[in-house]
Amino acid sequence: MNIEQIIYSTSVFSFKTRINTKNLTKEGYFDLTKLDGLRIFNNGFLENLRKKYNKSRVDIAKMLNIPVRTLIGWESNNKSFPFEKLNLLVQILKLDEKSLYEIIKGAEFTYGLHHGKNKIILPLIPEDFVLANYITLIKSDKVYLVKDTPEKIKKEVLNHFSIDKTLFRKNGLIIIYSYLLNRFLKTFYVYEKKIDLNFPLSKDVQEMVKNKIDLKKAVIIPMSLSDGGEKPNRRLFFSGASTSLHNVWADAFYYEYNLLPSSYILPYKSIYITTHIIPKEILIEIKNLCPNFKTSPIKQTREDYLKLPQPSIKYLFSSKKSEQEIAIRLWASTEGSIGINLDKRKRLIYPIFKIACAHPSLILELQQLARLNGINFHVKKEIKNWSGLSALVTFSLGSSLNFLKMGGFFDVAIAESRSTYFGGLKKQDVFLSILEFMNRQRIDKNLRTTNKLEAYQNISKIARNGDFKDINHYLNVFKMKS
Repeated sequence: MNIEQIIYSTSVFSFKTRINTKNLTKEGYFDLTKLDGLRIFNNGFLENLRKKYNKSRVDIAKMLNIPVRTLIGWESNNKSFPFEKLNLLVQILKLDEKSLYEIIKGAEFTYGLHHGKNKIILPLIPEDFVLANYITLIKSDKVYLVKDTPEKIKKEVLNHFSIDKTLFRKNGLIIIYSYLLNRFLKTFYVYEKKIDLNFPLSKDVQEMVKNKIDLKKAVIIPMSLSDGGEKPNRRLFFSGASTSLHNVWADAFYYEYNLLPSSYILPYKSIYITTHIIPKEILIEIKNLCPNFKTSPIKQTREDYLKLPQPSIKYLFSSKKSEQEIAIRLWASTEGSIGINLDKRKRLIYPIFKIACAHPSLILELQQLARLNGINFHVKKEIKNWSGLSALVTFSLGSSLNFLKMGGFFDVAIAESRSTYFGGLKKQDVFLSILEFMNRQRIDKNLRTTNKLEAYQNISKIARNGDFKDINHYLNVFKMKS
């Protein structure tokens, strides 16, 4: 009887109900005496009680200390009367609990001063009330029927309850107006919203919190600008195929602002989306640092777009070095890639490290931020793009190693569709495998090649077999070689 029932669940929480057994009678009925102000309409049981016990109206009126005319009004079924009076009569006549609930079966009830308004037939035992498993409470006079309620129950509700008909016509949502039903549910059921996310979702943010990182500056804004954005009604979102980055995003809001996502890792085409509804004051705080998260003129001209406040990460120039590094690492993890350049004369490979960005001012700010942290990018142009720009690129081994020294890529895999040789592999593993193959080439001249595809095959094999070392190994190896 006390089993939890999930009413509905989202990607973030489950809304559950269970019976409040403390408010049931010994026989397992709903203890209606717990509902202060409950009133009942006579459906013939008052007359039946009088006749069964051979009592006159005068006798019953004296027992209940009421005028006879009041009893006559109750018996007429035109007026409701306090359930506590019926309960008193039952005690005087020494009826057992089962007999009481048997005689009121099918009777209508109302509540408090609402004499006759929104009359409903209350269930008497939990087994007779499946509706409780499809309802959420709203205000003191309303309850809401969840969307996936079976049609049979919907029809019953539409036939027996007062509903918001305008809302029902517009979108099919059913809101029941009933003080009594709301009070009944709160008395005999426990409704609980249980968060299904167990924070922290990532070790990365846990470490950032320990190091007192400003998550707004280091995580939320950079991720909003790279693979995220803003939607109407104060919503910020992050999109991408990496669930680990979604966890970083969700953790950042939770630990910075105690905010839960409104949706979490929802599938959308080939990626996922996580969204947060941001309180006005928090959004103002974030936008004081970065006025806009729209990084290209979608659905507007280039000229009109550039008249608007533009995205910016200038605030990072005065942030802690650790916050700058996290921002760069996240940008590289979302919009970055690692590949190889081949020196055909020496028959040796070198890493190419790239971060995509087409915004004319944002790309320069990102370039400056990277330079402050030992990564020397040049800006790559692309005529086809709206800005004529496409990415930041470096062929410098030293710059790539400085990125690795920060920690390199977060836990992000390369999409299968993006790479013939590295699809499905983690970016960090590919990076370390490139360095491993570079080192092997310098030790074993037989591995040197002028064939780039052959180099890719070797690197892919190292990555898929896990034949690479940790970050510190390569930092030491290439420090010695230089």
